[in-house]
Amino acid sequence: MTISSRISTLGQHQSLLADVLRNENRVFVGQNQVTSGMKSDTYKGIAHDIGTLQGAKSLLARQQQLIDANHQVDRRLSLYDASLEGLRDNAQQLRDAFLAAINGNTGFGLETNVENIFNNAVSLLSTRDGGRYIFSGTLTDQSPLDESGTTNAVTKSGMQAINASISTTPSLGFTNNSVKQSNTIDENLTLTYGVLADEVAAPLWEEFRQFFEQEALGTFTNPLSSTQQTFLMSRLDELNTAIDTIDQKHAQVGVNRATLEDIQIRLLDAKTFTKIFISDIEEVDVAEAIGRLSQDQVALDASYRVFAQLSQSTLLDFI
Repeated sequence: MTISSRISTLGQHQSLLADVLRNENRVFVGQNQVTSGMKSDTYKGIAHDIGTLQGAKSLLARQQQLIDANHQVDRRLSLYDASLEGLRDNAQQLRDAFLAAINGNTGFGLETNVENIFNNAVSLLSTRDGGRYIFSGTLTDQSPLDESGTTNAVTKSGMQAINASISTTPSLGFTNNSVKQSNTIDENLTLTYGVLADEVAAPLWEEFRQFFEQEALGTFTNPLSSTQQTFLMSRLDELNTAIDTIDQKHAQVGVNRATLEDIQIRLLDAKTFTKIFISDIEEVDVAEAIGRLSQDQVALDASYRVFAQLSQSTLLDFI
């Protein structure tokens, strides 16, 4: 064999070896893609999309943060919803109790009934979420009701000692501040929500105070005295006002929940789109990958055969 032919054969040998290595790499990549479902196990394999991919993953993380935070807000709103529904029931029960006493002309059991309704209302306004009072504004570590001293808003005797209109001076019975909760529920959108104890319950608390004050003047009798009849009748319209006040605040909670639900649906849809976008960059179509792998395996087998044949013929030339 001449030197020139040996050089030519060496060139062919190197070219075929390069083909074998390329095909081996393609098969290796294809096997990893089929096994993992990913285009590459490193950013190097998708170098031209790294910036876009990182931006999309950052967006996905932010979307998930908002979704998680909104779940917490919705939980608190659901607590407001249930508490206000109960408080509204208490106000209606109080009015019904007054009306039943008027119509039956009897005070029998009225005082016990009213005190039970009051205690239930106190419990509802003391509702907590994770140990934090929801009706206290931002003073979530303290009850929204004045619990201290001779005059307080959580006991019959404390209410009797107030001796002033709670509905016109709500600070006499309530300790919440005037700042409502707020959360960012979407990019550039903050939801101010929640209900303050004094704004929703002051009219109702005034009716409790009025009743307990009247009770202190003398037990409600059977039959009712004319003074007691007149008193109970005078409170019916005021109780209607108390019920309307609760209904208005309850309706606002409903608006907030509807707003949050719309935002949450949009965020979940956006999250799904972002995940698909990331998947298109990172993941492979497995069926297509299997097809490519099969083709690459055929090419690799063929390059092995050609390389083996050339290597064998070259070896014989040297014998």
